[in-house]
Amino acid sequence: MTRYTETGFFICFLLANCLMHPGCTVDPNKLTGTWQAVAFFENGKTVSAPLDSVRLYLTNNAGYAFKSQGYYQEAGSYRVAASYLFLEDTTVVPKKERTVKVLYLSSDTLKIEMKKSGNRQVLFFKRQS
Repeated sequence: MTRYTETGFFICFLLANCLMHPGCTVDPNKLTGTWQAVAFFENGKTVSAPLDSVRLYLTNNAGYAFKSQGYYQEAGSYRVAASYLFLEDTTVVPKKERTVKVLYLSSDTLKIEMKKSGNRQVLFFKRQS
């Protein structure tokens, strides 16, 4: 087998694996619902924080709301592109767009990655409804 053939097989394998993996492309229909945060990691380490009030609401008409600890909340519209979720916060002027990467999505679990001040943050959610 030539080197080019081996490389071709490897690329086909990667593409097939990506298409079958839930994190490669996000199904917007699976995103809709109420998501409750259950775990938070920063740079690979568990962050001890109260998550009982942290929720993400995603509607089927591309609207979202995020509520966090204390009084922090934001809302607006969202769009999906490949494995990225673009959230446009319309509660501030000017509008602010936040990008998060969907690492995993199933019927009851959502795992997203964010960057803040150069730190990698990963948030795990479970579906409430």
